[in-house]
Amino acid sequence: MNEKENKWVNIKDWNFIDKIKWSCPICGTINYRKICKICGHNKNNKVSFATRLVKPPETIKGNKHSFGILFIVVIFFILIGIYVNKDINNREMITVVNSIFSDMKNIKSNAFEQNMDNDLSLGKLSLDYTVDNMYEIMGKENSVEKKAKYTVYKYNSVEITVVNGKIDALVSNSPFIETKRGIHEGSTKQEVFDKYGTDYYKTNLGDLTLYEYSFKSIDNRSGLLRFAINKSNNKVNYISVRILEDENLNTEAVERISRINSSETNSTNIREAVQTLNNYYEAINENDMRAAYNILSDDMQTHMGNLNDYADGYKTTLSDSISNVQVTSNSGDEIALSYILTARDSYNGNSIKEHTFACTALLSKKTGSWHIVDMSAKKQGERIMSR
Repeated sequence: MNEKENKWVNIKDWNFIDKIKWSCPICGTINYRKICKICGHNKNNKVSFATRLVKPPETIKGNKHSFGILFIVVIFFILIGIYVNKDINNREMITVVNSIFSDMKNIKSNAFEQNMDNDLSLGKLSLDYTVDNMYEIMGKENSVEKKAKYTVYKYNSVEITVVNGKIDALVSNSPFIETKRGIHEGSTKQEVFDKYGTDYYKTNLGDLTLYEYSFKSIDNRSGLLRFAINKSNNKVNYISVRILEDENLNTEAVERISRINSSETNSTNIREAVQTLNNYYEAINENDMRAAYNILSDDMQTHMGNLNDYADGYKTTLSDSISNVQVTSNSGDEIALSYILTARDSYNGNSIKEHTFACTALLSKKTGSWHIVDMSAKKQGERIMSR
């Protein structure tokens, strides 16, 4: 090794590491930065930008890129120190850099986790956050769109739907926004299952398969976390979380329903609602997708996509049959039904895949005729059969 090379690996008159190393007087941690990586104490007792980073991120606006910038600045000055002194040990230098990089990752990770209140979250936002919370975290939106009772705030990475001053739904627009458990656009279906399990509601929608998981919001409202998976590559196309407008029955609702007079009108409504549900699946079995699509409410049609997209979701369907239909709620012009769906699809050419789902459907005749306004399905099992 020549003398020039020797200058880079041997410690001579003074040690650069010792120059930057200090012990935190608060927690005793050995640090190589001015800010303690454990408690955030400033070596010079000054409030610096790095100190702000360890505060809850809702107090920091525009910190999306700050971690990377700070990291680059720190490394830049360390490299200058190496060049000027030329007497720092390579192994110790790598230790310093790795320590700083690790600290930066931890700060960023902790900052995001502090904003993840529950599983009905995307990025730093959770359902039931107020509009003020939204602005504090996201800043000004790119655009706003009003739809009836909904107000949609559009950002580069996410669309936020607000109802009555609180976040009611979130939809991802970017692979850089994640769920609480780290799933994002581009994650694989297996990664979703690894993080969330297989206790999901499954729906086919054109080129997508929708997997939905049930959770409670901050205000203890029922909500769904959805992963829309591309059928072509089994990767997440988009993620959404939303509050369910028609939640399962609570005790008060059950008591109210039990007091409903089983009048002739009430019985007629039940028969009509059940018949509408039967008509829906009969239309699917007859491949009359337009008739089935027209039984869905306008909101459901919007949710399902256009007729062609909706029909594409049933390309492999051989038959759908329902059984054990029961009324779970009845308010006159709205009736909720539970039932078992047995769906048979063609599989690998010569086989049949049979799926069993526990389903619910909410039907309404507020528009004058019965329509399906909401549906859910929870997978119970499947089997492969030969034709």
